[in-house]
Amino acid sequence: MNCRKCNSKNTKVTVTEHKQEVTWRYCKCLDCSTKFKTIERYEYQKRSPLNLVPIPKGCANYNSRFTPEDIYDIRKRYEKGDSAAQIAIKYGCGRSTIQRIATYKTYKDVV
Repeated sequence: MNCRKCNSKNTKVTVTEHKQEVTWRYCKCLDCSTKFKTIERYEYQKRSPLNLVPIPKGCANYNSRFTPEDIYDIRKRYEKGDSAAQIAIKYGCGRSTIQRIATYKTYKDVV
């Protein structure tokens, strides 16, 4: 940024404030010690609903870590009394992941 007084490029940003879609930068010229403010406005392009592609949920998602057979096994073992930590060790994931699967918070499509 150039200084408004001496047009020098030797400036420094001292403070940055973010307010909704506007960013205010308070700058100082290192040559003439003039302080000035810049306001930057960011316009976000809105996506229309026609361009949105629905992302498949659960096992239908290509990034899914578990197969439907794994989900059935996890839920059966959890209901049988195995702890979520034991099941998590077998499948190499976190305990909370197993609990979310067993309580039908994730992978709801696999019944």
